[in-house]
Amino acid sequence: MALEIASYIGIALGVILAAWGLFHQLVVGGAVTAFRNISETEARLFIMGWVAQGAFMSFTGFLPAALLLFFGPLSAPVHTTLLLSSLALILLSAHVFLTGFHTHFKPIRIGAVLQMIYGVYLLVFLLFANPLFD
Repeated sequence: MALEIASYIGIALGVILAAWGLFHQLVVGGAVTAFRNISETEARLFIMGWVAQGAFMSFTGFLPAALLLFFGPLSAPVHTTLLLSSLALILLSAHVFLTGFHTHFKPIRIGAVLQMIYGVYLLVFLLFANPLFD
């Protein structure tokens, strides 16, 4: 029962992160206008990076949530996907924290916090869902 509740929490957190990734992609126009006097090439690079980060958040939020919903927390492929997703989320959020958390735009800071929460949650969830600890 506890594992089922933890799975639903993991699904909910994944949906929240995926929705934030979508929002992150939609506000790119406002973010690029914060810069003054940048060239078209610089603006395109900024937009590309911003959209890629949002797409990454959407993917790493949606994939674990979908796998937990459709296949449950006990299969080995789900464990592998959750582990790789959690490590990717933690690495990307650590990058934001290490490169000057307060110097980034607010959507990036919020995204980094959500990524860290979900990444750590997935790691803890994997520890409890692992059949070796039954």
